[in-house]
Amino acid sequence: MHKSSMANKQQQGSALLVILFSMVIATFFAAQLLQLNKQSSQANTYEVLSTRAYWGARSLVERLVYEIVPVTGSKQESCLPSYQMAAFPNCRFEVTCTPNGDATIVTSTAICSEQSYRVSRRFEVEVRP
Repeated sequence: MHKSSMANKQQQGSALLVILFSMVIATFFAAQLLQLNKQSSQANTYEVLSTRAYWGARSLVERLVYEIVPVTGSKQESCLPSYQMAAFPNCRFEVTCTPNGDATIVTSTAICSEQSYRVSRRFEVEVRP
């Protein structure tokens, strides 16, 4: 018997083990990439909702400030308790206008939700005529 034929018989299963090991490693990395993609998607959704809620609350406060202290026309004495704005379809807005001496405190709370995410942002301004 030749030495080369004995060496081949001893190494017959090693290629299968290397392939199996490589597949396990590749599967582990694929699972980690899927988890990373899911976390990134959740963070992105939360960030978008947070930004939308902040700017929605802020824009509503600015609108009410111009209604309370208009450049021209008559002053509005009170604000409505709740608003729905077409620019923010998944958001609900709650507003309070509280007199504070000669000033008015305008507080807007925006609650934006999408699927299982819910974000709330509050913006408050004190207006003096």
